[in-house]
This record gives sequence, structure tokens and C-alpha cells, in this order.
Amino acid sequence: MSKKGVALNQKSKERKKVIRTIIQAVIVAFLAFILIRAVFLLNKYEDTAFATSNGDGFIALSYFGVSRGESTKYVAKAELEKQLTLLAKQGYTTISQQDIIDFYEQGKPLPEKALYLSFEDGRTDSSIFAQKILEKLNYRATMYTYANKMDTKDTKFLKPNHLKLMQNSGYWELGSNGYRLTYINVFNDEGKSLGMIDENDVPDKMTIEYYNHYLMDFIRDEYMIPTETRAELEQRIAEDYGLMRDIYTETLGEVPQAYAIMHANALYNNMDSLVEKANDQHIKELYKMHFNLELDAYNEADADIYNLSRLQVSPYWPTNHLMMKIQQSSKQNVEFAIGDEKLAKQWILANGAAEFLDNQLILTSEPSAQATLFLKQELPTTYQLEFDFYGNVVGEQSLYVKADDESYMRIMLKDNEMVVLEKQPNQTEAEVQRYPLKKIEWNGEDYAFNKATVYSYYDTQKGSRIDEEEYPRNLKNRRHFELQVGQGELQLVVDNEPIATIAMNEAIQSTQIGFGAAYSKKDTSHEQYADDIYDTVVEDIEITDKAGKVLFSNQYTKMAKAEHNVSTWFNGVVDFFIETF
Repeated sequence: MSKKGVALNQKSKERKKVIRTIIQAVIVAFLAFILIRAVFLLNKYEDTAFATSNGDGFIALSYFGVSRGESTKYVAKAELEKQLTLLAKQGYTTISQQDIIDFYEQGKPLPEKALYLSFEDGRTDSSIFAQKILEKLNYRATMYTYANKMDTKDTKFLKPNHLKLMQNSGYWELGSNGYRLTYINVFNDEGKSLGMIDENDVPDKMTIEYYNHYLMDFIRDEYMIPTETRAELEQRIAEDYGLMRDIYTETLGEVPQAYAIMHANALYNNMDSLVEKANDQHIKELYKMHFNLELDAYNEADADIYNLSRLQVSPYWPTNHLMMKIQQSSKQNVEFAIGDEKLAKQWILANGAAEFLDNQLILTSEPSAQATLFLKQELPTTYQLEFDFYGNVVGEQSLYVKADDESYMRIMLKDNEMVVLEKQPNQTEAEVQRYPLKKIEWNGEDYAFNKATVYSYYDTQKGSRIDEEEYPRNLKNRRHFELQVGQGELQLVVDNEPIATIAMNEAIQSTQIGFGAAYSKKDTSHEQYADDIYDTVVEDIEITDKAGKVLFSNQYTKMAKAEHNVSTWFNGVVDFFIETF
């Protein structure tokens, strides 16, 4: 290369470096402003008096973490705000830990729609992104922490001075997830014992087949035989609770009243009785309440204050999914999000819940049922339809063609297979054909299954419990559909590849289209608590007639699409710097 070329290349590198430095400086300043606003310049919670006539129970919701945008691990800030705002609109009032203690110990009634809100793991981002929402709604929440994170240099976790400021604001109370997040009796998918592993040292989670949490079992060898005596077990567990007590007392001045043990659903449920007894003793000595379960959102008046349940909100749940879960567990009448009401009026919701957002509609099923949504507009005999399915891979996302109450063609995307079904008048639905689709690649670190459980040596030697062809329930995937509906046949193209030309039965005469949502039942051991509510996500719908005239569309305009792309790019840059620095 010539000297001139080298010089130009060097100048180009320097320009890029300057631009990168400027972007970093702007984003760091932006994040610093948010942090200062969230942690150091807190408003004060207004302790408003509410009518207390509820002697039945309360809702408890828990979030593992909050992120700026869409994440496989943490709920997005915008989604958290939508969910809590809708709950506040319906009259849900957050209650304190003392309210719960008084409810169970003294029979003191709660607000009609009482909500206990919590965030686990003591994450800094949860505090930063939730704070403004709490202030806006005048909500309070509990921040659960691990005691051994109090003196860590890891900036992902809140420190004692931050926690004290949060507590003093009135918006936050403090709770404990325990001393540490450490796994014992770990086995990989080949049946090999890996012993004890701290959370930060866990290898590829998809190779970890069995494990337990530190307080949940005896320490065992490669044959699952205990390597410690009862006295040693009790001493080890006592030491962990002692460390919890000492660290919280030293750093915060007291032990929090609320506890949420890891892992949930184990204590008082098929656990070794000696392990259970040791935990139970220390929990009742140190804490006033214990959220031991993560199965349901509702706690009734006759629940045990040391065996309470909270609903852990999954990051992939849209707002109506959470509302459906609350309705399912509490039997309370819940209001669902609608979104764009003008767009909603163009559709008929047969069952379930539907939300209309920009270029997206989200159809949420009731538990173990199918939701259906039909476009009111009558379509011509010949038309072209295109859209994207963007729901979770495991589930049933359906398109209804030529649909009415008596007949239809149904094209169902189920567990990454395409299934075509037909319903003729006065007949039951029948499968016409099934088409496999290309395998979906996914990152095991982001979608690892929760496998903490009670198990034997025989279990560990069975190998992986996961079918190689099986996908995790929280894996989303986009599939682009194009359909040419004509007289007597339907041509189907998926992701720009022709799938089939399907003959249309003459008995099916309607011209409406619709969408469906239903969960996909699995009988696998790792899904003992599988969710039976499902969300079909449909994006960028456009229907045109044979002359190319648009009959229906919810796609972005060019200007709106450009604005959306710029916003997405900027948020991606900010998220990169948050995760990297």
C-alpha cells in the first residue's frame, strides 16, 4: 500500500475512533443522568389511605429484572409500565410487608384489589428502570437481594448505600433471596457429576441436566450418596443463615422481614425432611414472611405466611398474558389491554383477549383454550394475503381462511411445523396435510430450561430429558407468510419458499379471514409447571385484491417505518453499551 493510502487509512481509523468515543461519552452521560435521577434524587412515596374491606387475599407479582428493551431474561421497561399502569387503572393498590403481616396475624383487612409487588436478585437495572414507574403510579415494591452481593464490585447489583436511599424514599422495601446463588449436586447431560458450582462459574447451561440450590439438599457424591452427616448438614445451613443475618445487620442495620428462598416450590414439597426442618427453623427465626412458591399470583386468607406464592412474570408475556394469569388464579374480573381502539373495531373477538399495537396484533388465549379473532371485512373470491407470525415457537398460531361458524380452512403453525386443517359444514375439523419447516437455531444460554428438582442417581444417568427436536417455550421466531387465495385453491409461501398448493373444498364458501391462538400441550418432565396460556403475534398484515388494491393493512407507513428503524437502532446502541460497560 502507498504512503498516501496508509495515511488515509489511519485518518479513517482516527475518525471512527473519535466518533465512537463521542457516542460512548453521550451514552455514558445519559446513563449517569438516569442513575442519578433514579437513585439519588428520589421523590417521596405518598402513603395514601385506602378503604380496607378485603378479607379474602391479595395478588403477588415478582420480576427477575427490568431491561431497556426486549430481552429473553428480563421484562422490558415499556412492558413493565404498561402492565402496572393497567393494574393501577383497575384499582390495584400496592401493599406493604407489614400489611401482609397484619392481615395474617391480626386479621386486618386489605384494600379491595391488593397487590404485593417485588423485584428479585437485587439488580441495579431493576431499580433504575422501575423507579420512575413506581413514582408515576405511587406504587411501592420490595427489592430482594443476595447478602453476599452487598460487598461485591459487580455494578449489576445494588449496594447497601443505594438500598438505604431506596428504602428511605418509601417506594421500596427490602427482602432477601438468601446468602448466595450456588448450585450443588450438579450433573451434566452425560450423567457426570460436576459437584458444587457458583452461579458465575456455571458452564453452558444446556449441558447442565440436574442441580439443586445450596440450601435444598445434602451435599452428595457422584452416586448421589450424602457426603455429610446430619450434624454437618445442619451446621452448613446454619452458617448460611448466620451469614445472611450478620451481613444484613452490618450493612443495612437489620434483617429484611421478607424472604424468598431459591429454588422456589421445593420447601414443603418432596424435600428431604431433615433439610426441610433445618431451613424451616432458621427462616422462622429470621424472617416474618416467606414467599416460597412461584406457582400462582393469589394468596388466600388461609394461606401460611411462611409458604406464600408469587407469580414470576416472564419477559415474553405481553400485558394481556399477565392479566389472563391474574384472572386465572384470583377469579377476579380483569380488564384487558386493547391498544388502538379504531383498529380493534375492525375485528370480531370470539374468545380470549386481543391487543392492537402499531403494526402488530396480539391474540391471547384463555387457559387451556383457543382464542379466535376474525376480520369483519368481507373479502373477494380472489385475493392475496401476507403477514408475519412472531409468537413463541411452541404453541399454535393459526390463520383461518374462508371462515364462518360452520366451515373454514385453517393453516396452523405448531411447534415449527405447518399443519393444514379443514372444517366442512356439519363435520368435525380434520387434518389435510402436514409440512415440516427449517430447523430453528437458538442460543442455549438464553433459553436454558429450569431443571432444579428432586432427583436420584438413577435419574442422573438417564441422559438428557430434552428431546433434540424440542424447543423451549420462550423461544420466539418470525415466519413470513404469503397466500394467494383463488377459486378452488390456495397457494402458500413461507419465508419466500413455496410450501404447497392446497385444494379448497367447494363446501367452504365464506370469504372472511381470522387468527387463532392456543397453547401446545407437552408431557415432558421438565415442564411440570408449563403455562397453558398462549399469545399469537401477527405483524404487518396486508390484503390486496387481484388488481393490487389494498383492502386491509396495519403495516407502517414509510415515514413511521423509518422512525421505528432509527429508534430501534439507537436503543440497540444504548443496550450494547449498558451490557458492555
